[in-house]
Amino acid sequence: MFISKAFRILIAVIGFALFSIAVSFASANSQPEETNKPPEVIQGGLWKDHFYNPQLVEGKNFDVQMSHLFLKLDEELHWIQTWTAHFANGEFFQTEAISDSVRLRPDGLGQYFITGTYTSTAFYAGRSVDWASTGWRFSGIPDGLEVEFRTGNTPLPDASWTDWKAPERSLFEYYCAYTFNSDETECLSNMSGIDSSAYIQYRAGFSSNDPTKTIALYDIDFLYGTHPYTGTALSIPIPPVDLRDWESIIITSTIPASTTLVIDVVAPDGTVLVQDAHNGDSLASIDPIQHPVIQLRASFATTDVSLTPDVDMWGVRWSVMTRQYIPIISR
Repeated sequence: MFISKAFRILIAVIGFALFSIAVSFASANSQPEETNKPPEVIQGGLWKDHFYNPQLVEGKNFDVQMSHLFLKLDEELHWIQTWTAHFANGEFFQTEAISDSVRLRPDGLGQYFITGTYTSTAFYAGRSVDWASTGWRFSGIPDGLEVEFRTGNTPLPDASWTDWKAPERSLFEYYCAYTFNSDETECLSNMSGIDSSAYIQYRAGFSSNDPTKTIALYDIDFLYGTHPYTGTALSIPIPPVDLRDWESIIITSTIPASTTLVIDVVAPDGTVLVQDAHNGDSLASIDPIQHPVIQLRASFATTDVSLTPDVDMWGVRWSVMTRQYIPIISR
């Protein structure tokens, strides 16, 4: 059946009108709809630097290693063991020196001891030094070997030496990586907690759950040295969005005897806004309008070149303004 173009247009107009009336009726009997809702309230702001990926812009005589900020090693030395001669003079318990490694030895019954220790001879650095970091490589999985250290200032360990200590195991400061293809583990550690000294000794503890296989320690090394007397480090500028007030400073640090650490809050032009701040100190005295951007500055000093203060983490907190939203109501 033929329907004229004019008739089709008339039907479309009537249909659109009926649809518009229906929509208007539905809108009149529905609740208002808020089409522009505000986002969740922002509670505050925080900036922190753990020095894993350091956020620093400048300074003098500073360094960052294993997530610590400190006076650089002015005289940096790296000692790597050469095994054959070294191992022969150590102390063995259910271990033995074979070629260029020390390992759990056979138990005489066709298998290997599942535990044992090797204690090294004392290494002499020539003077009192800061033991900065260490690394070691061994066969098997990371659980197979533990390394401890003790330090002192006499050629032979005596009562004046420290007790055996393992380096502090903190995030980004101690890690071990296992390589499946070679069945080897490499560990790297900051030597936090290991006292400065002229002599150092290490003890390797072996542990295995498979008596058919031995565990072998292949190498160990130390990074050590002495520090300059002073140094500084400056953080990146910290420019919060919607800043209302500066609140407080966050600092985690270690300050040995004979050292000092001063952390100032400064403006980008170098003006000191808060001097010698400590963890938790208020920053409310800083005008957020005059100083919308701040920086942290560390000043290090030591009278003993084998010691340095260090910063493990620093940061600031602030509050933000609450944004006002005017909702759009549609019917």
